[in-house]
Amino acid sequence: MTSLDTTSRSGADTFARYAMVASAFLMPLLFVLLLVTAPPGVTEEGQPYVQNFYDNLGSYPMQSWISALAMVLTVPALFGVARVARAGRPALGLVGMIMAFSLALPLSGNTDDTLYAASKAGLDVTTATRLYNAEMNDLPTSPLGLVWFAGLLGLVILGVAVLLGRTGPAWAAITLIVAPFLVPVAWFAGLGNVFAAIAWAALAAGMGGVSLGLLKR
Repeated sequence: MTSLDTTSRSGADTFARYAMVASAFLMPLLFVLLLVTAPPGVTEEGQPYVQNFYDNLGSYPMQSWISALAMVLTVPALFGVARVARAGRPALGLVGMIMAFSLALPLSGNTDDTLYAASKAGLDVTTATRLYNAEMNDLPTSPLGLVWFAGLLGLVILGVAVLLGRTGPAWAAITLIVAPFLVPVAWFAGLGNVFAAIAWAALAAGMGGVSLGLLKR
């Protein structure tokens, strides 16, 4: 495994490295927590999803705070993984980093927030579904939601950079290459919360394992 550097570390640098490692594990694991505590059916779409959301409205406040914390940890998590990737393959790691950071950008609306506000405003499920579909498909910025997939591809590229540069554990790099492909499968195939949680757990292993390269001298 290639060393990231040979210089002595300051206390602040050591703290930053451990914080990035912790974030790389915790960010995906918070999404696992969201999925295992969420009502069944979160991978559905359209009116079934909206009806399920309305039926389990009381669980959303806690989930929204968990999601917010996960998004806060996304930036240091990606910085940690990208730093390991760029140590061995600077150009490839940079490309992966730029693409992966689209996961941290609020480029499209949060439909769950919209549905929660709609329920509080007294809108019925049918009306809320039309609002949900409009936000998903009809806003000028709706196509930017697809950038999320570019972010997943960025993680794959970071995994390839780590594997080629040998700056992190090989098992973690391979997991990071595979896991991003599994994440959207639960939604495309309607496989449910458990499979989606397993995919995010694999991503936690990949991101966290790769970030351990930050602790190597």
